[in-house]
Amino acid sequence: MEVKDFFTNKKNKLGNKINLYVCGPTVYDEPHIGNMRPIVIFDIFNKVASLNGDVNFTHNITDIDDKIIAKAIKENKSEKEISKKYTKKYLNLLSNLNITTPTHMPKVSENVPGMIKFIDSLVDKGFAYEAKGSVYFNIKFDKNYGKIVNLNIKELLFHEKDILEKRNPHDFALWKKTEEGISFTSPWSKGRPGWHTECAYFIKKIYGNNGIDVHGGGIDLKFPHHINEMSQYHAETGNELAKTWMYVGHVQIDDEKMSKSLNNFWGANKFINQYSANILRVILSSIKYTKPININENLINNAKDTISKIRNSIKTFIISKKILEPIKDSTMIDILSNDLDTSAGFTYLFELLKKVNDGNEEAFQKLLFNLEILGIKADIDENKLNAYKEAHNENNYELSDKLRKEIVIL
Repeated sequence: MEVKDFFTNKKNKLGNKINLYVCGPTVYDEPHIGNMRPIVIFDIFNKVASLNGDVNFTHNITDIDDKIIAKAIKENKSEKEISKKYTKKYLNLLSNLNITTPTHMPKVSENVPGMIKFIDSLVDKGFAYEAKGSVYFNIKFDKNYGKIVNLNIKELLFHEKDILEKRNPHDFALWKKTEEGISFTSPWSKGRPGWHTECAYFIKKIYGNNGIDVHGGGIDLKFPHHINEMSQYHAETGNELAKTWMYVGHVQIDDEKMSKSLNNFWGANKFINQYSANILRVILSSIKYTKPININENLINNAKDTISKIRNSIKTFIISKKILEPIKDSTMIDILSNDLDTSAGFTYLFELLKKVNDGNEEAFQKLLFNLEILGIKADIDENKLNAYKEAHNENNYELSDKLRKEIVIL
């Protein structure tokens, strides 16, 4: 499998054992459909890469955060109640969207002692400093800070004498002293870890000091989140955090970026209830992962049409022939192994549908395999298929028409 690194624009060939990390959700609200695109995309990556090797896949849960505190205050509930509620909703979404469960799903709340040790090590090495109970990473000591995204550190730095707490206004928090919300005891103060420290710590904890093969996430996380991750990990281990960075494009609604802050987001559960999980998966994956998606009525109708065509092809085939087992499709594997080109994958899928409609048994078996790889769930009810055939043979057309609609759930 070859994937393109966002920063170098070069394709990197991955081995049979892949260490993958994808930034997870902050569990304070209903996930919107844009939140689900990265995990859907990297679920396909996981499914393809796992065919010929092992994928050690980590997807974290941020269950301690200022946004969770604000939501708890607003709803007059505890932070734990809020994070537990929305973690459950997110995990249910993963199940509904046919996501293969990642190898690791660590929660921040269960890893604070380790994060404190991680931060303390950075302080001991001189990369971080304590100020009024909080701890900040000193970007001045990272000579490469921001270069990968063309930031000029000289332009970022201010004179230390002008700063009351931070030595540089762009130094970022590793530990926040706070009395608001849940807090933990540390060598510096009662407080909690900074957001940027989570992923750097989890990668070191789970994968060690040699970094990972692929780090994925939404394009909005590139700076400052991932740049700050890189700095901490490199400072702590002396090594680069990831060999390859893969970024998923924004999801827009009617040409406007979808965002909770703009209050124009479409809840993932609401979308699935209105349409289906399969339709959402088609929308989020039929366009190349690097490109933005603009969700409008036309795109939704196209996805509905895609699912309808797949359903009708399967139904027509099994009625006229029989149910067959899936077989591997090397063509689709090759397409998706080329920088996860799902757009080309769907083009090929439509070509395969034409062969299935002509009664080609091998094409049908490959279709079933490809639906599994793309995460599109197709349930064939063999009992209703047999009942349909029996009703049809007995000229009970009212019953057979009813059963025909229920043979394939897609």
